[in-house]
Amino acid sequence: MALNFSKLSSWLIVIVGLLVIGWTVFSSYDFFSGQKSFPQVFKQTAAEGSQKEVQQKTAVSAAPKDQAEAQALAQAQMQQTIGESISKLFPAETTFQVLNMTSWIAFASFLVFAGAQIAGIGVKLLINKS
Repeated sequence: MALNFSKLSSWLIVIVGLLVIGWTVFSSYDFFSGQKSFPQVFKQTAAEGSQKEVQQKTAVSAAPKDQAEAQALAQAQMQQTIGESISKLFPAETTFQVLNMTSWIAFASFLVFAGAQIAGIGVKLLINKS
């Protein structure tokens, strides 16, 4: 009644696959319940925040010399106003949070699929050895 090496390794493969799936589900629960923050794959850089300040300063300090410059200045101010409105609707930090959440969901889906495939290989080995 001794277990042979192939049967033992088959059970080990099944357990490893189930552990991968279990760890993924447990980590996802921690992330979505707010106990841990999502892995930061996408980060907002400091240059993005300072770029907005530079745009605001240049728009205010520029004085139009002719009609073409006045139109260009008006267009730049309109783009700035639209950009500010969009940033109020969709703050940058929220956008990065959604991107990080989506990347975790994609990675967790891959891990569950991989764990299922690993466990499936172990089950096939068990069936063939029986």
